[in-house]
This record gives sequence, C-alpha cells and structure tokens, in this order.
Amino acid sequence: MPVDLRSCIRYVSMNKILVINNDFDTMVLLKSWLEKKTYKVKYTGNQNEVPKIIKEFRPELVIVDVLQKDVAEQIKSDKKTRSVPVLLMTGYTLRQKNYQLAVDDTIEKPFNLPLFEKKIEKLLQKG
Repeated sequence: MPVDLRSCIRYVSMNKILVINNDFDTMVLLKSWLEKKTYKVKYTGNQNEVPKIIKEFRPELVIVDVLQKDVAEQIKSDKKTRSVPVLLMTGYTLRQKNYQLAVDDTIEKPFNLPLFEKKIEKLLQKG
C-alpha cells in the first residue's frame, strides 16, 4: 500500500498548542478548530495544571484567556518557559483595559478566524 508522504510530513510538523481557558465550551471549539488546522492541542481550565502540562507537553504556543492572565505572567517569568509565545484572548478592546501583561500578542473576542490564524502562525514562526 503506497504511503502519502504529505500526510507524514504534516504529522511530523504538527505544532503543539496549549489552550488555557475557564470556559469549557470555548476550549472545545478552539481545540476542534486548531486540530482541523493540523495543530496538536491540549487544553485546561485549571491554572494549577499548567506547569505540569507545559513540562510534559512542551507547547510551542500558549493561548490564554484574559481571565487567566496570571498564567501568562508565570510562563514569561520562568526562564525555562519565557521563550514560549503567549497569545492572550480578550473580550475587551485594548482601549478598554490598560494591559501591561507578559504576552506576545492579543486577539479580541469574538474572533476573526483568519486574523486569529495569522497571529498563531506568526507566533509559531517567532518561537
């Protein structure tokens, strides 16, 4: 049976993304959408699980909801994980909140999916 090399290459090059959000429905939707884009995804709503997941899963990008912004600060303050790009999801415009956070980029809800995808790709290239 012939092997499709494109599918092998896609599997090998799957980037790993960790989604941290306290809204289970949002996490499931993001996981499904990201997996369709060929990313390998783990998610959690429990901030206490994040260090263990990062150590074991070794994500190349972390997507964090604004309500769990403390996790982003923990990631960026740890010398072992500070190089991992962090994308902050927020329902606030940046004009509404004065964020001085340790994140690499932000995306406002509701998501513009093409823009969201471009931001993800840019951060993965950076990381």
